[in-house]
Amino acid sequence: MPDVSAQPTLREPAADLYRVLAVVAVVLGHWLLAAVTFRDGRFGYDDVLVAMPWTQWLTWAFQVVPVFFVVGGYANAASWTHWRDSIGAAPQDWLRHRVTGILGPTTAYVATILTALAVAGWIGIDTTALAMPMWVLALHLWFIPVYLAAVSLTPVAVAAQQRWGLKVPAAMAVTVTLVDAISIGGHVAALGWVNYAVCWGAIYQLGVAWRRGQLRGHRPLLLAGSAGLVLATIIGAGLYPVAMIGVPGQPIQNTSPPTVALLAFAGVQAGLLLALAPAVSRVLRRGRWQRLVAVANINVLALYLWHMVPVVLVALAGYCGGLLPQPDLGSASWWWWRLAWVAILTAVTAAELGVLWAARSAFARPTPTLDVHLRPRWVMPLLVTGTALAAGALWRFAGHGFAPSGHVPFGSLLAYIAGIALLSIHPMSGAPATEMGTRSIPPLPIERPLL
Repeated sequence: MPDVSAQPTLREPAADLYRVLAVVAVVLGHWLLAAVTFRDGRFGYDDVLVAMPWTQWLTWAFQVVPVFFVVGGYANAASWTHWRDSIGAAPQDWLRHRVTGILGPTTAYVATILTALAVAGWIGIDTTALAMPMWVLALHLWFIPVYLAAVSLTPVAVAAQQRWGLKVPAAMAVTVTLVDAISIGGHVAALGWVNYAVCWGAIYQLGVAWRRGQLRGHRPLLLAGSAGLVLATIIGAGLYPVAMIGVPGQPIQNTSPPTVALLAFAGVQAGLLLALAPAVSRVLRRGRWQRLVAVANINVLALYLWHMVPVVLVALAGYCGGLLPQPDLGSASWWWWRLAWVAILTAVTAAELGVLWAARSAFARPTPTLDVHLRPRWVMPLLVTGTALAAGALWRFAGHGFAPSGHVPFGSLLAYIAGIALLSIHPMSGAPATEMGTRSIPPLPIERPLL
């Protein structure tokens, strides 16, 4: 009898729904915690999790980045295996398609923000006063470099999952635990950064296993139960903080770098969502919901990239003009104002997404491609180097903002431009364009937004 657990499952509409819901949860979480202030002519940022420690428990509801990685692992595994088996495309062709699909819209976002900053300086606005808003507009970009790294290793992840099955994420979970033991227990803090790759990679690998059909039946609930037991034990023992996002001042941050606590939390999320996936998919296939989810998925990357722009625009217009109240942090008025704040941002974001959709040819297109006669051996080095440069620059933007101290970090900007330029080069060796390169491969029905 064939091993059915090794057979790929049909595409789960639930995966698309989970992606949409995860983006919405991230957006709402950022909006609720975006306590932007305006005092003495300068913008500031009150950290809600520090001022009200009990709100750290709320991060368990809004920390859904693991869902992105699980769904991303599923979707990219499906895409890669389809390209490999049906089209016979080389890994670099598939990888170029995925990377440029993400970095194209990201580049449009980065270019727009930096252009707005340049215009502000040109008309005489003190850009040092914009350092905080420019950081707010960049902080969520940390996700893109980590996700690009996971996407780049998808062919390896799929091959490993096919050969060793669930031993792969299990081994990665053990590695995360060992890294924590040495970096935290042994006070070797620098080693902890390894978990950016291993922890998020393990969560991504769960999505690959889902696609392979290796997380069916009782296994998702077993995953959720065992991960929940680990999470309750280590949190209850005080080994890790409650907050599932970074909180300034805490000696251990569950996300910076990721810890075994975050991995256990992700295991609970993944197990519960995968257990519900068959029922959710059946409901979506029967009604019109699947069409609605498909339309929403077209806009998830745009929503993720641009959802902090309304925060800055509303704060600039409302606070500078004295139109918006600034109640004391944590007061009853502050919490009621949070509801009005989210409602205003929702309306502005809806208008923003309408503009982005109307101009999608500029804001949603992949990075351009330029055919250059080079030997095929240059394809992968250019692709890897370009991706690394662009990802590194985005990481710097996320950590320091688009204008630390009011000035654009030109080193990061030049690295990003160089990365995009390298990704735009499509090496050719004289063969006709219809026989080479990603542009010769038609879009596939299995493709979905790349976030």
